[in-house]
Amino acid sequence: MENENENKNEFWANVSMVVVSPVAITAGIAKGTYDASTNNGAFREGFSTAADPILKAAKGFGDEHGRTITRGVVTGAAGALGARLLRTGLRTLRI
Repeated sequence: MENENENKNEFWANVSMVVVSPVAITAGIAKGTYDASTNNGAFREGFSTAADPILKAAKGFGDEHGRTITRGVVTGAAGALGARLLRTGLRTLRI
């Protein structure tokens, strides 16, 4: 049972990292370019300095809150399905 929870948290950790990756990449490019153009360091170092903490925080968020995210997704899907069924039922009854 514990292994199942670990897999779910790892899933959400990876999903969180994918979601924030455009922000991390943009921040990394900006920092790396600035550092390289002002002789403050290599592009790679600047990129890593900006992008790594963002990705690490996203992974930690997914690990920590994976269970809550799963519940939210399932609850939202169930609510949307229930609303659709209710709306269809009311149209059928013409109320």
